[in-house]
Amino acid sequence: MDAASFSALMAPFAPFEEKPRLMVAVSGGADSMALAILAARWCADHAGKLVAVTVDHGLRADAAGEAQWVKRQLAKYGITHMTLRWTGPKPGAAIQQEARAARYRLIDDLAGELGILHVLVAHHCNDQAETVAMRQDRKSGPIGLAGMSAQRYLRHCRVLRPLLPVARKDLSATLMALEKAGIVPCGTGRSETADSDPHSGGQNWIEDPSNSNLAFERVRMRQRLQLCAVGAGDFSSQAFARQNLEQAIAGFLARYVFVAADGAASVQWPFMADCDIKADGDAAGANVGVGEFDIAAYGIGHVLRIIGGGQYAPARDSVRHVLRLLQKNTAARHSLAGCVLHRRENHILIYREAGRMDVSPQPVLSHGLTRWDNRFELCLKLPEKTATRGDMTGFSIVPLAVCDPFHKRVFRRAMARTVPFWASRPRQALAVLPLLLWQDQPLSVAGLEICALSDVLSAAGCPTDHLELFRVIKVTWRFAPSAPLWEGGFKFVANP
Repeated sequence: MDAASFSALMAPFAPFEEKPRLMVAVSGGADSMALAILAARWCADHAGKLVAVTVDHGLRADAAGEAQWVKRQLAKYGITHMTLRWTGPKPGAAIQQEARAARYRLIDDLAGELGILHVLVAHHCNDQAETVAMRQDRKSGPIGLAGMSAQRYLRHCRVLRPLLPVARKDLSATLMALEKAGIVPCGTGRSETADSDPHSGGQNWIEDPSNSNLAFERVRMRQRLQLCAVGAGDFSSQAFARQNLEQAIAGFLARYVFVAADGAASVQWPFMADCDIKADGDAAGANVGVGEFDIAAYGIGHVLRIIGGGQYAPARDSVRHVLRLLQKNTAARHSLAGCVLHRRENHILIYREAGRMDVSPQPVLSHGLTRWDNRFELCLKLPEKTATRGDMTGFSIVPLAVCDPFHKRVFRRAMARTVPFWASRPRQALAVLPLLLWQDQPLSVAGLEICALSDVLSAAGCPTDHLELFRVIKVTWRFAPSAPLWEGGFKFVANP
């Protein structure tokens, strides 16, 4: 690959800002090293700037040294490099999935901090073939069988996969032939130090030992495809099927779903009454080969994802099963994906499941944003100088159910008078609201500022003296799931 072919791959993601700033995730493997070097040339041609990021997951002893190696190699091309570290305890199961989620979370947070809107990752055509094959084994529907989208959205940025049409072997060849392509390291030529390339020309890369570990499903699938001599293939038909289905799901969400500021969602019920639960022959889904019931299952799956604070929607069949149960019972409640689906006459109310939440107090940052339960953000701003006395530390967040006054009916009635639509919320839906504490004393609930909570506590006969210390604090709550309810727009990049 050369600069011109990479520019053609970037074109479908336009428009960019006048001087685009990009971030690229670099593990040190051939794929990401090639992407970083090609992207740096693209940025230079557009008067932009590139930042490369390596995530040290803390899972291998060599990881920190490899990140430093990547930094030295990219410095030869004038590429700024940063290392992010995944700290804290590591899961004992699903380690690749959890590491991937942590990687995207760290990169997204850094992109937000730096004000970078576009993050490039190096998934290529072989990765796509493996993904589709694994999903075929799981009997995925049209959404899964289309594979990875060339574009997806995180909280602060969009993730771009410009190399999806490119084969793995072409990326390795690109590194080995960089000088022939006119892309050379800064300075007088290739370094002859210990970092010089043992791959017989061009730029070196790292071979990740996990890529040959048969404990991972992707590695087993890779070997299976190689043994069967299966090529990358053309995924355009699956892509078009997904795009059509996504259009139908977007219509469902726009017409039937309302997400409230308190992190609960309502789904209008009447559309379900005449749905074909076998998902065949329904007029609304005829253009995509999927019935209205399945379209609803896909859409509600994404509602469950944001209300439950999850990374991914639950399996479509699991959602279908719960919807069938709700269809049979006008007052049913069922749990799925960390949420409660509560049928209430003409709609389904979906809210966080209290039993799935961590009730231990989460410390709060005195300045800046604190994320809680992967659903809410709290911005707590303390005055630089204050005449009040008292300890302005010791803030934490817990579910409202932890607060003793919440269990008094008079307290909940006073809440409903302050926020009228709470009068129709079941007690369990209010119990999962975030509560700001100061040394075990309630200060603010999402939707209730400190002064408003003071009125509620007074109406319930609870002490409010402690609140006087905090009148000068600015508290801002926001329901902010890790990804939007619906990004849709599956992006398929055709062969250049």
